[in-house]
Amino acid sequence: MGTEHCSISRENMFALTHNALSVELLEDGYYCALRFSGEQEMGYNSHPLYRAMARTSASVCLRFHTLTDVTVHLKRYSQSLLPKKGEKVVDFASLYPRQLDLSETIDLLYEGKDMIHLPLQSDLVSIEKGNMVSLYLPMHHRVGFCIEGDAQPIEKKKKTLLCIGDSIVQGVGVHHPSLALCERLSSLKGVQVINQGLAGALVNAKLIQKLDAPIHGILVALGTNDWSIRETLADLRGEMFALLGRIRKFYPSVPVTVLTPLWRADIQHTQKMGSFAEMQKAIEYATYCFPNIRVANGLSLSLRDAYDDGFIHPDEKGIRFLAKGLAAQLP
Repeated sequence: MGTEHCSISRENMFALTHNALSVELLEDGYYCALRFSGEQEMGYNSHPLYRAMARTSASVCLRFHTLTDVTVHLKRYSQSLLPKKGEKVVDFASLYPRQLDLSETIDLLYEGKDMIHLPLQSDLVSIEKGNMVSLYLPMHHRVGFCIEGDAQPIEKKKKTLLCIGDSIVQGVGVHHPSLALCERLSSLKGVQVINQGLAGALVNAKLIQKLDAPIHGILVALGTNDWSIRETLADLRGEMFALLGRIRKFYPSVPVTVLTPLWRADIQHTQKMGSFAEMQKAIEYATYCFPNIRVANGLSLSLRDAYDDGFIHPDEKGIRFLAKGLAAQLP
């Protein structure tokens, strides 16, 4: 699929790309949206899963008016999960009792009409002149895009919510990107979102860097992977303290909401670091040392019969309930 006819410049392409930090032009002529900065690479470069997930387009949406007939060129990229030579990595498959279902769509919405769920594949999407559309890119896969024709960007929302988290924030468990947690928060709060969720992520202070984009609110939703992997509560408390400290260093007055881990099927088990309740308390206690940080209780925001895998990832119903309750607690 050639892109020699794509007619929108990088600057204009970024103008119509919502919920991204920037866009990059690849060698094959396609653009990719970036939701992490170059400075954050040291934070996600420690595991092949993180490297692959950091390059996906979670919560990114193209929004524009068509001034002519337009063709959107889409290209799906394969990503490697192989570790680097000599790299020791966590075997997430051994820790997770069920295989993840990462099937999803690309969602196309015409203003005032029903959502269209397109298959996740390299494709051409034709849109006639005179339409206002939103094209939601996938959450767990990397897709390049380019536009042929004349499109006018839709103005972006003026405030930005930065969402830092694990697979639940990224969108695992939901199979239509327009229905994922960050997109729901964007609609409920009237803000742009930067989705920095990473499947399998632990609390990691290195991921916190000063972003070029102005940030008006921050959501932190981590800990459930730490409970399965970390050895001690002291280690978790220390890393959470460091993460919040870096947030306050770079964003001294931005309101922060910490969402404690949601219900999971093995909540009654005891891990190496202790019980689920002890893990939640350790996260909460770390917030007491910093100003303007509120805690949202993940258990109270969980629908325990609405899980896509029956274990850890809320389905669309569970995410809708979570988003509504969480939005009420976000400043």
